[in-house]
Amino acid sequence: MSNNNKNLIVFLDAIGRTIIAEKYDETNDKLKVKNPAVVNITPQRIQDPATGQVIERMALQLFPLFFREFLAAKDEPVTFCFNKQNITIPDEDLILDFKVSLQYNQLFVNVGTLVPNNQPAPKSANPEESNTPKLKLFDEE
Repeated sequence: MSNNNKNLIVFLDAIGRTIIAEKYDETNDKLKVKNPAVVNITPQRIQDPATGQVIERMALQLFPLFFREFLAAKDEPVTFCFNKQNITIPDEDLILDFKVSLQYNQLFVNVGTLVPNNQPAPKSANPEESNTPKLKLFDEE
């Protein structure tokens, strides 16, 4: 159910998606989580250059359940409240592989803490004055 790192919890939502999230509150009826991510597994076929054999493996990807880029405050966590009657929670505590925890943590890194090349963050709160590349989500003119 949980992981030692950031109180991570794994559960299945009402449509069967595997969700990893940081649990922050729980009652008999509700589970409240921060920054839920959907687990996506995709098959990959790779040809080994040395032998020419095709190797099949699975790749794990995590996608936010809701993208923070749509929010005005992009550094704020996204919180959800799930009705426990509509989700499935494991019977036993699940300890996630460190690589899964690492990928989850990287997905939700606070954007304000990412400063390239150890340079100080821009002092201006106005994104138009910043040299930081801007992610374009919509067709803006």
